[in-house]
Amino acid sequence: MKAYFLNPPADGGLNLVREGRCMQRTSTWTAVWAPISLATAAAVLRNEGIEVALFDGSVETAGRDEVQKFMVEWKPDLVVINSATSSIEYDVGIASLVKEVCPEAKTMVLGIHPSARPDDCFDMDENLDMAIRGEPEYTIRDAALAIRDGAVLNDVLGLSWRGDDGAVHHNEKRPFIEDLDALPYPTWDLINTDYYRMPFSGNRFLLVGTARGCPYACTYCTNKVYYGAKVRFRSPKRIVDEMEWAGKEFGIYDFLFWSESFTNGQDNAIETAREIIRRGLKVNWVCNSRVDTVSPELLKTIKEAGCFMIGYGIECGNQEVLNAVKKGTTLQDAVQAVRMAHDVGLEVTGHCVLGLPGETEETMKETLDFAKFLKIDYAQFYCAVAFPGSKLFDQCEENGWFDTNDWKYFEQNFSVITTPQLESKQITKARERAMLKYYVQPRVILKNLNKIRSWNDVTYFTRTLKNYLTHLR
Repeated sequence: MKAYFLNPPADGGLNLVREGRCMQRTSTWTAVWAPISLATAAAVLRNEGIEVALFDGSVETAGRDEVQKFMVEWKPDLVVINSATSSIEYDVGIASLVKEVCPEAKTMVLGIHPSARPDDCFDMDENLDMAIRGEPEYTIRDAALAIRDGAVLNDVLGLSWRGDDGAVHHNEKRPFIEDLDALPYPTWDLINTDYYRMPFSGNRFLLVGTARGCPYACTYCTNKVYYGAKVRFRSPKRIVDEMEWAGKEFGIYDFLFWSESFTNGQDNAIETAREIIRRGLKVNWVCNSRVDTVSPELLKTIKEAGCFMIGYGIECGNQEVLNAVKKGTTLQDAVQAVRMAHDVGLEVTGHCVLGLPGETEETMKETLDFAKFLKIDYAQFYCAVAFPGSKLFDQCEENGWFDTNDWKYFEQNFSVITTPQLESKQITKARERAMLKYYVQPRVILKNLNKIRSWNDVTYFTRTLKNYLTHLR
C-alpha cells in the first residue's frame, strides 16, 4: 500500500516557510505545523509497512500539475491532504484532482476546520472520502490499515467518511494520545530540508514537538478542537534525543519548539533545557510562551541551553479586552515576562491581536503603544480571526458580526468581524498601521541592521524585510 501526504501547493501564493515566516503565531499558522503533522503521521504509517511520500506545498515550487504527474507515476492508494480555514475550498478540492488521475485512491483531509466542521468539507467536494476529526496520527493509521485489509471504516475512531451511497458517517471521537513519546520521529527524509530557513540568519531549521493541549480558556483559540484541554508532555529525554538525531541525520542544529506554549509545564521545560546542557549540544532554538508561565530560573536555563528567542502572547494592551476574551493574564504579567527575558539576553517576539470583542480605535492604539513600551524585539500584529471551533466563532455567529462567510478571508491579514464598536475595515487598517509604525522606529531599524555581518545576512535580511512588507496593503 502507498500513502501520499500532501500540504497543497500554493500555485503562485506565498511560499511561507521559505519566506522566513517561521515566527508567525503557531496556534493558527498552519504552514508551519503542517510539515510536522504530516511527517509524523507518515512515520506512523511507515512503521506499519506502508510506503509513504510527502509533498509540502508551503515551500516546494511545484504546482498542481507536477503533483498530479507524481501521482500518475507513483499511484498512491491513499492521499492525505492538509487544510487551513482560509484555503479550505482549495485544499478539499485536491480530492477531485486526485480522482482525475488515480480514481481508485482514497482521499482524506485533516486540520482544524475538518475537526470542527467536517460536513463543510464533504459538501465542498464530492470526491472527498474521509475527514479526520482531531489528533490525526492514529486515526490515519487505522483508516489506512482498514483500506489495505479491505475492512469497514465504522470502527475507526475520530473518522468521518462517505459511504458508497453518498451518506456521511461520523464515527465516535478518538481519545487523545496519552504517550506522546510513543510517536516516531517525523519523516524529514521525505522533504528537502534546505527549504526550511530561519528569518534573518537563513539557517536551516526543523520543528520539534514538545507538548500538546492547552488548559486555558482564551475565546479565540482553536487548540482544544485539535489537541484538547489537557496538556500532554513529551519527556525531556525524547525531545533532546530527537534534536540529537536531527543533527546527526540532517546536519541541522536550529529548531522551533512546537507546542501551544513550551512553558505550560515549567518543570518539564527546565528539565528539557538541562538535558540539552548535560549532553553539551550546540543548538539554537526558539519557543512560545504565555506571559504568566515564566520565571527567572526558567529563562536563564533555556538561554544557557541555546534558546535565543521566546515568543509571548501579548494579545492586547487593554486589560478589559484581555478579560473579555478570558486570556487570564495581566498587562503587568507581560511587563515582567519581557523584562525577565531581556535580563537574561533572550530576544522577544510579541504576538498582538487587534479587533477582539470590545475593542475600539483607542484600545487598538493602546496595544501598539504597549508593544512599543515593552521594547519587544519583533512584533507581530494580527487581525482577530474567529476560526471555526473557537468560542469567538460562536460569539460572532450569534451576534451577526461576520461581514462574510467566504472562508478565504478568514486569515490574520484581514478582519471579517464588525462589532458595535468597530467595522472590519477599521481593524484591517489598524493592523497595517501598527506594523508600519512599529518597524519604522529608529531603535528597531538599527537593531535589525546590526544583525548584518555578511552578504549572506544581507540576502536573508532582504527576504525577511520583503515578507514583512507584503503584510502592508
